[in-house]
Amino acid sequence: MSSAAFFGHREIDYCQYHDQISAVIEDLIVNRNVNVFYNGARGNFDSICAKIVCELKEKYPNVKQLMVLSYHPVGDLYVPRYFDENVYLLENGCPPKFAIAHTNMEIVKRCDHVVSGVRYDFGGAWSACEYAKRLHKDVISIFDDQLR
Repeated sequence: MSSAAFFGHREIDYCQYHDQISAVIEDLIVNRNVNVFYNGARGNFDSICAKIVCELKEKYPNVKQLMVLSYHPVGDLYVPRYFDENVYLLENGCPPKFAIAHTNMEIVKRCDHVVSGVRYDFGGAWSACEYAKRLHKDVISIFDDQLR
């Protein structure tokens, strides 16, 4: 089995890409044996991906979706209905200023595939996708006109 992660911009409206995103995610499940999805739950791309994975779980019940926390959890945490559990990946923690960037790097290290909703060459999602490419991860863009 393998895993995938989502990286995209917070404020782009991804609704028009719903079918492309759904097709990519289902292909990962069916043809690439992905059964774990990492999701930072931080913006519009993460939100639409979480909803799609949740919908596909009805058809593919072996799929698990993890909400990745960037900051060390304190007390009992609420797990939104789209997720199976929360995970915190930074074993040694890190300063809050760098928490999201370090969490993104840790997600990339742990996953086999990256679903990219990145349209612009700046920001944390772009940096994460570039890091994934440097690590020779499979980076799949939802945009037809963007090269992988």
